[in-house]
Amino acid sequence: MCGILGIINHSTLRNSAQLIDACSIIRHRGPDDEGFSTWVPGTPPTVWAGADTDSSTLNHWNYHRLAADTPFKVGFGHRRLSILDLSPLGHQPMLYPEASLAICFNGEVYNYIEIKAELQALGHTFRTTSDTEVILHAWQQWGKDCLNRFNGMFAFLMLDYKKNELYAVRDRFGVKPLFYHTADKSLYLASEIKQIRTAPGYKLSLNLPIVRKYLATGGVNMTDETFDTAIKQLPPGHYMHIPLQTDCLHYTIHAWYELKPKTWTGTYTEAVATMRSLLKDTVKLRLRSDVKVGSCLSGGLDSSSIVCLAAELLEEQGDHAGQETVTACYEAARYDEWNFAKEVIKQTHAHAHQTFPSFQQLQSELKQFIWHQDEPTGSTSQFSQWAVFKATHEAKLKVMIDGQGADEQLAGYGGNDLSFYTGLFAEGKYGELREEWAHYKQMNGHAPVGFLLGAMQLTWGNTFKSLLPKKYHINKQPPVDWIVGGEPAYMYETPAKSLRENLRRQLYGEPLPALLRYEDHNSMAWSVESRTPFMDYRLVEFTSSLPARYVYKNGIRKTLLRDAMKGIIPDAIADRKDKMGFVTPEELWLKGEGKQWFIDHVTETCHTFSNILVADKCIKYVHDMIEGKIPFNFTPWRIVCLGIWYKNVMKG
Repeated sequence: MCGILGIINHSTLRNSAQLIDACSIIRHRGPDDEGFSTWVPGTPPTVWAGADTDSSTLNHWNYHRLAADTPFKVGFGHRRLSILDLSPLGHQPMLYPEASLAICFNGEVYNYIEIKAELQALGHTFRTTSDTEVILHAWQQWGKDCLNRFNGMFAFLMLDYKKNELYAVRDRFGVKPLFYHTADKSLYLASEIKQIRTAPGYKLSLNLPIVRKYLATGGVNMTDETFDTAIKQLPPGHYMHIPLQTDCLHYTIHAWYELKPKTWTGTYTEAVATMRSLLKDTVKLRLRSDVKVGSCLSGGLDSSSIVCLAAELLEEQGDHAGQETVTACYEAARYDEWNFAKEVIKQTHAHAHQTFPSFQQLQSELKQFIWHQDEPTGSTSQFSQWAVFKATHEAKLKVMIDGQGADEQLAGYGGNDLSFYTGLFAEGKYGELREEWAHYKQMNGHAPVGFLLGAMQLTWGNTFKSLLPKKYHINKQPPVDWIVGGEPAYMYETPAKSLRENLRRQLYGEPLPALLRYEDHNSMAWSVESRTPFMDYRLVEFTSSLPARYVYKNGIRKTLLRDAMKGIIPDAIADRKDKMGFVTPEELWLKGEGKQWFIDHVTETCHTFSNILVADKCIKYVHDMIEGKIPFNFTPWRIVCLGIWYKNVMKG
């Protein structure tokens, strides 16, 4: 796990100071080592050391430190967090002269051992034990088709200096970030936006539609656009091809992966067994490391499943020391999951670490938190995650396994009901609808009339809608009146017409891309690698193939995972019906000790963004929420976060 940088000039320029500056600003992503490479057409690349390259690496390779006036057409910069092959051999950027290749790599290819064995059988020889070298040899053997063999999270730059071309690649679901920007006839590729902001003459070009969408809905990272119109992110499962033969700098973007789930033809019992087997193997792969691996533990179903499976695997491997876990805890019982986490710790004999995020900590670390995130966040829940990774760093853990990605595959969120009922109705599964109706009524005290009538509207259209009382109409929400020009408070133009469609939206649109950005930036802020077993492509393809009622049945979310984990996780966890995730007592802070703080920051942001926010209406909205006149939501935080983020950027 690392941070990467690529600068491609239209011609050879002496601007290596940009490489140095853009790498030093992300030292948190890789404090263990620093490296650079520069390439001028007609010669092999030169690899350089950085200020943080230690003496053992310098002596092994006889490297020199990069000078600020070194010329290059293509320059790579790398920050290393040493996880695999901790020796100087793992230094990056890495060259493979026999194939005329140079790579700058961030992430992990978890099945590198199996791919390495396949390549060795084909005659390849290796000098390191790193997955980086495996990528180089795989690229030589299979070209970009090797990407389909990789099981991992990755973003990398691959220079073929014989063919004069460069590829920038991002993993299937965008677990690892890769941003890009063109300016002054140069192309920048980077792990974090702040690297791009070090470019000479950079100025923020505020993306007003993105800002309005964020304020109205909380939606971020839903497309390849960012809060800056001049900076974009390479879409998940895509690569960028950059020919280097001429002084004309251009690129094309292509998809190398598309999620195309097959229809599951087995029984539910077989699906349960497959889920258990697949998830255990995804955890097993993510335990591969040359340093200790810990686990984020919330006490919920997802993280508890991972911790318990990891405990089984470690025992099978003869590791009886017990894993280390980190849990966020709160004094307010309604937000605290420690009692559930304790059940898992007791069963697995894990060594537990606790952290207690507070409003005082939020205030003192807020600017640092938002600076690391690069863009605004949806709520203070992401600060809870920040606190977990801070505690991870303090516990001297370098790698953590986390449960991100399960909710988007297994209907873990609320808001899936309309699409769920619509899918069943459209497919004519009336018997299953009757069962869902009965269980919903039993659990909630009233029948799901609105969902069923909504399903009929989405299936039969406006003709049926015209026959219904207006209270049952599915309508677009009116624009938010405290945003100048208005912005409807909905994520998508139309509701999804099946649960599968809705879950796909969650995987690729909202909220998973944002959650993956939060996770990457929060963990790397504290020099921690976070691994997400639920994002294994084999698991995603499997869960995407299942009938709706395998994952959501009789009002119970994540049905399949619950059944798959029976006997593995404590019953108290398997039987939980509530869901928290990384939460904070944000409502209590807003209405209690943080009331004036929120009001002051909202007021200040309204003045800063008078072209976007209607100050009097916006401030009244927040006051009404504090006084309980309207239900709590995360709008006040979004306004506060936007203002502080903007100040951070403008101050540089």
